[in-house]
Amino acid sequence: MPERFPAEQPFTVDGYLTAMARIAGLSPATTERTVRRWVDRLGLGPFRTVRLAQLSKGTAQKVGLAQAVLRPPGLLVLDEPWEGLDAAARELVPQLVDEVLADGGSVLVSDHRGETVRLPDAREWLVADGAVVERVPSGEASVAVVELEVTVGQLPATVARLRAEGHHVLRVRGQSAPPEATGPGAEPSSEVAR
Repeated sequence: MPERFPAEQPFTVDGYLTAMARIAGLSPATTERTVRRWVDRLGLGPFRTVRLAQLSKGTAQKVGLAQAVLRPPGLLVLDEPWEGLDAAARELVPQLVDEVLADGGSVLVSDHRGETVRLPDAREWLVADGAVVERVPSGEASVAVVELEVTVGQLPATVARLRAEGHHVLRVRGQSAPPEATGPGAEPSSEVAR
């Protein structure tokens, strides 16, 4: 599922999902049943006859999610899957991940906003400075991302203190970020897989 769904296509929600199910090899009867199931599950009922170009980003994201799971995937790749979704759909993403895993599939999630805390058993890789490093779980059940704002003069001491206390500095933004704050250990993005 891409982060941004290509909404310029000349399809309605129903037409697009039906075409994608048929391309995926589903029979006409299975296609109808499967499309109806995902439309209902993702709350897309009121949008079935709406053209993709007229959908909000969140609704288009739901269509992309439905398309990705019309047929049980062996590998499901989700790029920022929570972006633009309403609260109910955001809670559905971990359920879908669990279902793919239960069917023997694998899931790779790209996340830059810390939403993968919703996937507590996930293996996590950080991508920074041209390297991929697996993050070893600390044994704690959950992680929170906190953004701080400090003056430029306090930045080096604040970063050093946070690291000394065992905190992981994900990123430092600003005009005068010290090299040690943006070098090794300052991961600007992460990739997570289950």
